Amino acid sequence: MRTLKWFVATAVSTLLVGGSALAKNDDYPSRPLTVIVPYGAGSMVDTTTRLVAKELAQKLGKPVVVENRTGANGQIAMNALQNAEADGYTLMVDTPAIAINPSAFEVNYDPSKDVVPIGQLMSLPFVAAVHPDVPASTLTEFVEYVKANPGKLNIAPGGTSTLLASELLKLRGGLEMENIIYRGAAPAVLAVLKNECQVAVFDIANLAPHIQSGKLRGLFVSGDQRSPALPDVPTAKEAGLDGYDVTTWFGLFAKGGTPPEIVERLNQYLNEILESPQYIEYVKNRGASINKMTTAEFKEFFDNEVKLWADVIEESGVKFES
Repeated sequence: MRTLKWFVATAVSTLLVGGSALAKNDDYPSRPLTVIVPYGAGSMVDTTTRLVAKELAQKLGKPVVVENRTGANGQIAMNALQNAEADGYTLMVDTPAIAINPSAFEVNYDPSKDVVPIGQLMSLPFVAAVHPDVPASTLTEFVEYVKANPGKLNIAPGGTSTLLASELLKLRGGLEMENIIYRGAAPAVLAVLKNECQVAVFDIANLAPHIQSGKLRGLFVSGDQRSPALPDVPTAKEAGLDGYDVTTWFGLFAKGGTPPEIVERLNQYLNEILESPQYIEYVKNRGASINKMTTAEFKEFFDNEVKLWADVIEESGVKFES
């Protein structure tokens, strides 16, 4: 009899606790949300996040505040996420850097358990471009020139992602070029425009205007199809470069341990936003693409990104400055 009473009491207690948790999540959200951005105000990540936050606020019926937490290779923003409760009220939008940083720097998070992928906002192909003085109109000619002149050309990365995209080009092409690393895309692209460096690998939003104007020459775009923004620039595969199916992307994340039902709800709302005419036009104007994903699909994508860039770092031997 005593055992039966204990069992009943335990069962009732479990139901009450579980019911309380469910009720708490059913009330979500009951207060404003915060979305952390590791990049400065006015950056493409920032403007995209603010557009999504505005539409998300309308769907949730609560304000969604965007906070820019820059510095320390994204670690300041990640600290803010990790110091918050895992309740879905603090989120973060990041780029491939969130997948790269654990292999590049000493960080305080494990990408396999401390962040929860919610969904992808957009993706942009990488573009490889050269200064017009480089005597190469195609990737084949470029590879031949670089191999005949090892170390002569400088390539201009502007951050972690573009450094690794540059390293991947060198690995896949068997090329020897000198990295001249800049703090951000703007000074790096400017260096190539001024012929201080001769090669750039950046997302299409940063390079397309200069290729369209003839100030730079496009060699290829990553991905499996040509970009409408640069219809005359072949894909990497068309140009003869295998194993370069990589993109840069923006993704929405929660802290590890956030209730799955909240994550699923946010994914549902995000995918609805991705279908809005305003957002579709915004993405199209930037040469980007929309990839609606379930939480499971985005997690698989994210896990693959973590492994891909860890392999590139190991294979290239590239070193990062903290």
